[in-house]
Amino acid sequence: MTSIRQRLLLGLLVGLSLVLGIAGYATYRQARAEVNALFDYQLQQAALALRRQNLLALAISGEAGEGEGDLLVQIWDRGGGLLYVSRQDWELPFATQPGFADLLWRDQRWRLFALYAGHRIVQVAQPARVRLRMSADIALRNLAPFLLLLPSMALVIWFGVGAGLRPLHRVASEIQQRRPGALEPVAAERLPAEITPLVHALNDLLARLAHTLDAQRQFIADAAHELRTPLTAVRLQAEMAQRATDPAERAETLDPLRAGLVRASHLVEQLLAMARLDAAPATGSVEPVDLLEIAKRVIAEFAPIADDRNLDLGLLPSTAVTVVGDPGELRTLLGNLVDNALRYTPAGGQVDVQVQRIGEEAVLTVSDTGPGIPAAERVRVFDRFYRGADTVAPGSGLGLAIVQRIADRHRASIRLEDAEPSRGLRVIVQWPIIAGRVIPP
Repeated sequence: MTSIRQRLLLGLLVGLSLVLGIAGYATYRQARAEVNALFDYQLQQAALALRRQNLLALAISGEAGEGEGDLLVQIWDRGGGLLYVSRQDWELPFATQPGFADLLWRDQRWRLFALYAGHRIVQVAQPARVRLRMSADIALRNLAPFLLLLPSMALVIWFGVGAGLRPLHRVASEIQQRRPGALEPVAAERLPAEITPLVHALNDLLARLAHTLDAQRQFIADAAHELRTPLTAVRLQAEMAQRATDPAERAETLDPLRAGLVRASHLVEQLLAMARLDAAPATGSVEPVDLLEIAKRVIAEFAPIADDRNLDLGLLPSTAVTVVGDPGELRTLLGNLVDNALRYTPAGGQVDVQVQRIGEEAVLTVSDTGPGIPAAERVRVFDRFYRGADTVAPGSGLGLAIVQRIADRHRASIRLEDAEPSRGLRVIVQWPIIAGRVIPP
């Protein structure tokens, strides 16, 4: 696992080392150049000091040889005759041009300065190795602060990075010490600007998680409440059937028992469908789906139920529309709409399904001739377990909630209208179409 602290320390130390190395090299070169310029100035001043010196006095006293040390002094006449040399073992050839020159003589490099003064030519030279050694020593001494600066800066970076990451460690420690159910926002006060967006994003996530958990707890509580009634009724009917001694009386109690079991089974199926939708973050199998084919299958599946209830279930003239989504969820969406319509439409009524493409939208319509839904309740009917005050048909209150959940997952909109010309309800589900296909979820 990569550590931010290690990456920062490594990057800063490597970068600092490179910067100090480049700066040290530049300082070294500059120091050597300045020292060489100083040595050149020394050669020039020595030549100027010797241009009028008495040669005999120089030869007798030996001042030039003793005083100059590593300097070689030669005095020539205009004809190239050597008048004086400070050291015989360092004798150099005659310089034909005045000023500074670099000379290679007998495998040794020299730095030479020649001064033309009247009838004399004063020539002062110094071995390059001496200049190199002395300039290098001086330059290296100038680099000593850089060598001391590197470990000092490393310590500063070490403690600076640690102090900079301390708020992040504090936030992590606060979260680790929380109880599993503690979803309160993390305090964002006195945090660096770089960490604040992370904490805000974490707080948003905690808020959504808290909302989800509250919804799940409410869902479980509502489910338990809704299951209690049909299960209690089933239990009572079973007890009555058990106590019945007459076959006719027992048969009479079995019909309500069967109806209670059907209601409980339907409720459990709806609960499982809603739980699956809540658990899945996105649609499962996303693929092109023929919406008209889905409608035909759902109508064929519910046709026996419609016949048993003396209802006319059919498909109005439709257009084939290919949508992109989960075929199972789309079948559940239409199945719940048709099931609701069949439940609330009285005997002799009519339920119609239609698939169309209108403009740039795919439109699925389910119409019935039932009692409809009052306009004031059309917003709340999509809430879980909500059933209108005047509702008499059996149901769980989850059908339209499941439809809304699937529609949201497929970026579809739902609209409730009065069915015309007869009294009833029309449910319209619409998908926007781009480039011939419905926008995928």
